[in-house]
Amino acid sequence: MIASQTIQLAKNIAIADYLAHRGFQPVSQHGERLVYYSPLRLESTPSFWVNPTINRYKDFGSSETGDDIIKLVQQLDRCSFSDAVERLSQFAGLETKPVFSFSGPLKLESTTTQIRSIKLLSNSQLVRYVESRKISFPIARRYCQEIYYQQGEKNLFALGFANDKGGYALRNGVGVKRNLGPGGYTTVAGPKTGAMNVFEGVFDFLSALEYYGLTAPTFPTLILNSTTNLESAFELLSTYERINAYLDNDQAGKAALSKLEMLGKSAKNCAELYGNHKDFNAFWLESTPLSITR
Repeated sequence: MIASQTIQLAKNIAIADYLAHRGFQPVSQHGERLVYYSPLRLESTPSFWVNPTINRYKDFGSSETGDDIIKLVQQLDRCSFSDAVERLSQFAGLETKPVFSFSGPLKLESTTTQIRSIKLLSNSQLVRYVESRKISFPIARRYCQEIYYQQGEKNLFALGFANDKGGYALRNGVGVKRNLGPGGYTTVAGPKTGAMNVFEGVFDFLSALEYYGLTAPTFPTLILNSTTNLESAFELLSTYERINAYLDNDQAGKAALSKLEMLGKSAKNCAELYGNHKDFNAFWLESTPLSITR
């Protein structure tokens, strides 16, 4: 039996914070309510509302009544009530304050690597890093978080981009380029249907948003985080009529494009836009001489 205080702790976790941890950000605000594209399905009109004051959500795209965060995790992960409480208890451990507290860490990959804190992007070093890639602070903060973790005896931090399995692609501009937690691709909702964008990495995705002057993609979007995750996304990709492939202009990118073409779908090679560059971010860096600031 789950202790009542454990259940209450889980219910007290802010839905907006948990959605941000899972990579979902509001697209607008109506009064005190935050409006999202539903994290439970792809949709063209945002219909998922969160009231932070009472910490409840309402999915207007379904017949269910508004509910609490435990119900949300059950729906997101298709798990039992007890499993949802356990996952939220782990998340509460991730949010331990202060940053360098070691209480309740979530162990990932091995016993020597532990996430200690996940925050909204504000660290000046990480902000300078994303701006050095010509990504504006609002765009970076919308999709990335600060991840503080312990590896052996070292206390480290990096920019984190959440994948759909709850892991993170980590980057910090000074040598960190790794995954923490389960590896996998990331999906981002978009209002239009019929096509799906595919990017290899987070900075290519963010560069495309900057290039096209968007804060969110027009079509549903898949960020592979590694071309090794492509085959695991075939079932998802097969549901779309067209694939807009923004892959790298290297051997791995070309091999991934060939695999997409073998799906029998219309795969558009959007990398022709930046044909003289390795990837979208390299193209964006060269085509934007003015620095991007907050």
